[in-house]
Formats: sequence, structure tokens, C-alpha cells
Amino acid sequence: MKNTILVFCILSFLISWTAKFFYCAEDLGWIGLFIPRGFLQLVASYGPTLAGITIYYLEHRKRGLIALTKSLSRIDIHIKWYLIAVFFELGSFILIVAIAHFSGYRNTPLLPGELGNSFVSFFINTITLALLTGLGEEIGWRGFLLPKLQSGFPVIQAAVILALINSLWHLRTDLLALLMQGDPKGFLLGYIPDMVQRILISVPVVFIMVYLFNSTKGSLLIMVLFHGSANASWEWVKQVTGLSEPAHLLPLWTIFLWLTALYFIPALQRQMKDKKLVTSLL
Repeated sequence: MKNTILVFCILSFLISWTAKFFYCAEDLGWIGLFIPRGFLQLVASYGPTLAGITIYYLEHRKRGLIALTKSLSRIDIHIKWYLIAVFFELGSFILIVAIAHFSGYRNTPLLPGELGNSFVSFFINTITLALLTGLGEEIGWRGFLLPKLQSGFPVIQAAVILALINSLWHLRTDLLALLMQGDPKGFLLGYIPDMVQRILISVPVVFIMVYLFNSTKGSLLIMVLFHGSANASWEWVKQVTGLSEPAHLLPLWTIFLWLTALYFIPALQRQMKDKKLVTSLL
């Protein structure tokens, strides 16, 4: 099992980071070959899913691909899981933006005139980003890797391992460009704080997603929707505050997420005790 996990991780990173390397190489003028930037971004986003599909096929052949398809297309799921998947992060950001604005925290603006448009944009972005980022990652992270981890590790440990791998995979192209230009110090000064922040956010978010995954008997559809709405929620924050990068709100969100962990950690432990962990999609 561990060898399979290692192969999956190497393949995921190789696909995504290679695409990002060519993306940066074109920006830096290192190569004359023109590869559409949108295509490179798509390949980078789909690294985990491409790796997951590949390993599933090598392990289970046609049965593996059928299992993935069924998990993505199964819609007979209780409405509450759809609501949680779509609105959990949006609800948390609505609360955080409201608290930050009305308390005067870092002079956080709120644009009332954008509220209506922001919610319309949220639903459009949820669908778009579910296809571009959610579908690009979730077949790998939750479809392949999570069941493997849950079959070999206690559920909390499995969730933390998944969060760490997921976080390390997110290599920003601006930081990669610094490394490629021979500036390791600049790379580390940006990479380390970015990774610490990402891990602090990813761990409690993965607790939530693992709970939803097990509660829906391994629904990749719910995972894709959660992922898409999560990214759309951050875009909602940008639109409703008028800030291009409202990073000052992330510490508040991190605190909120860890408070939710007070519920989800015991809930995950109950799922493990009751043997409700999904260890295979087959």
C-alpha cells in the first residue's frame, strides 16, 4: 500500500510541477516553444486526478474506472450534504467579513452594492471552479489517496497526512520562478510562511472533508462541489470587500476552522469506532 501511495504522490507532483516549470520557463523567456498558458494551468490543476486515474486503472483496470465514475455521478445523497458542501465555507466567510468590518479589524471594507452580484458570482464560480480545480484534484486526493490512508492509518492521522501532502503539492509559480532564477533565499522567505499558513488551514479543512466523504459513503461529487465552493468563497470575499488579496482575514478564518475541529475530530473518531470509514470505492 505504501509503495502505491508513494507512486501516486510522485506522479501527482511530477505532472503538476512540470507544467508549472514550463509555465515559468515561458514567462522567463527560457524557451521559445509556445504552450498555451491556460493549458499548462489546467495540467497543473489536474495532476492529482490524472495520477489517481492512472493508478486506479493499473490496480483495478476497468473496475477502477467504473468505480470512480459511479462515485462522481451518484446523486442520491441527502440534501444536507449538498448544502454543507456548497455553503460551509461561504457561511464562514460571511461571518468573518461581517465581524471584521463591524469591529473595524484592519479597516476591512464591505461593499453593500456588491452583495447581490457577489452571490450570483459565487454560484457561477462554484460550478466553474468545481470543474477546473475540484475535479482536477479530488479524484486523486479523496478518490485514491484518502481510502488508501484510511485503510492503513487511524483516521485523524490519515487526515493530517493527506493535508500535508496536499499542502506541499501547492507550489506557487511566483515562488518557483524565484528558485529557477537562482534565488533560493527569496524562495524560502516566501515558501516557508506560505506553507505554514496553508498547512494550518488545510488540516482542519481536511477534517471536514474526510467527515463528509465518509458520511456520504465516498461521494466524489460532494468532494468536487466542496472544493469548487471553497475556492468560489474566497473569490466572494474579494468581490464583497473590493480587495484583490484580503490575506489579513486568513488568521481569523484559521481560528474559525480550528474551532470547528473541536466538533469534527471527535466525529471522525466516532466514524472510525463505528467502522464507517471508506477504505475503497470498489
